[in-house]
Amino acid sequence: MKKTLILSLIIVLAAIGPVSAAGIDFSGAIETQIEVNKKEENLEVVPGSELSLNLDLSAAQDKVRAGVELGLEKELEELMPSALSLGDITLKQAFIEADGPFWNGGPEATTRFGTLDIGYSPYATLKKRSGISISGVDLDLVSLNGFYGLPLNEGEVGQGHVLGFHSTLDLIEEVDLGAAVIADDELIRFQADAAAELIDGLQAAGSFAADKKEESLNSLWKVKADYALAEETKVIAGYKYISADWTPGYVAEKTKEGKAEHDWIHLERAKHHGLFVGLKTAQQGVNMEAAYDQMFAEASIAADTEYDGFNFEVSTVLDVPAVSGITTKSTKFAVDRDVEIMDGLVLNGKYQGEWTGEEGLVHTLGASTTLGLVPAVEGLELSAEVSASKLDWDSVGYKVGAEFAAPNGVNLGIEHDRQEGTTFNAGMKVEF
Repeated sequence: MKKTLILSLIIVLAAIGPVSAAGIDFSGAIETQIEVNKKEENLEVVPGSELSLNLDLSAAQDKVRAGVELGLEKELEELMPSALSLGDITLKQAFIEADGPFWNGGPEATTRFGTLDIGYSPYATLKKRSGISISGVDLDLVSLNGFYGLPLNEGEVGQGHVLGFHSTLDLIEEVDLGAAVIADDELIRFQADAAAELIDGLQAAGSFAADKKEESLNSLWKVKADYALAEETKVIAGYKYISADWTPGYVAEKTKEGKAEHDWIHLERAKHHGLFVGLKTAQQGVNMEAAYDQMFAEASIAADTEYDGFNFEVSTVLDVPAVSGITTKSTKFAVDRDVEIMDGLVLNGKYQGEWTGEEGLVHTLGASTTLGLVPAVEGLELSAEVSASKLDWDSVGYKVGAEFAAPNGVNLGIEHDRQEGTTFNAGMKVEF
């Protein structure tokens, strides 16, 4: 049944591909690449392909919308998906939603059937789960949202039915209040959050979540306040607590940058509670930050500035298990500058020093440029760097590389690393 559905969707997508009309948006991408790694006498060739198809439909002046996303279950280990079967293609997302009331004269709402995208808060989140959701029911002082998620396949974590409800309150001006409940066959999650501007320049926020699972009750909470001392100076203070047995179900995934409000949930903690403080300021063109987090037993200091074309950066991370036992975990300092050698040739030179307790001080010198002098290879990116921790040839590392987007659409790259050997890659990507 599943393969028949996927096949039908592919036929429909192929049929409407040439159609260009209002309310229909058909897009996709086919990408293929090959990577060749040579280290000493060992040669490894790694091909790969990726495919994605997206269909978005809208009608009734965009009040009714539908979306379908198809793709490969996993990246294929071949240059082109020549041996592609229906089992390799998966339906990653499919939904239809509509805006409007459930009765004449009723409040507006958005109703979705299909793949859910629930983000009531970082601590009440559900993605890529099939079900039904109703959102944006505005009742003046109260906004209501709810969803029902279908069971997952047998053997998957949290495989049972899941229900959720969320409400925001607009009782006091400039105060945001919200609460959510999520329940499945294993736990009941209660989550609440609040944010307000208490006085001019002082903003406070708090989040609380608790899980009732069988006979146990686990919770977390976080309070935070930001105060602008001056136009370019801000003080941050707060406190965090999390139970030892807390599990991050229904919590948003960790972001790549690691700077989101909820990312601390996914990190290894030194303690289960603690205060955090920070200071951010900019003085005479110098950006400075200082922070301390008791939960992670860590403090950091950082500064950066630009002067006469030079970019300077320095940062230090301290291990703070106790006031009497402060040690340096790592220190980085760097400087770089763009130098125009001639018209069409700008060289970026950089130096970075990094100290850790394990490797000592590692120095890295590097340079990179994008060629614009030779028309035949305009846009060719060249880079090189050398690193060393001591005056010993065995500790010296270096790598050189080049990347080029050819006029025919082929992306080429090569890199030689003293430790990893030589890597060549080539690939193409077509988007429509």
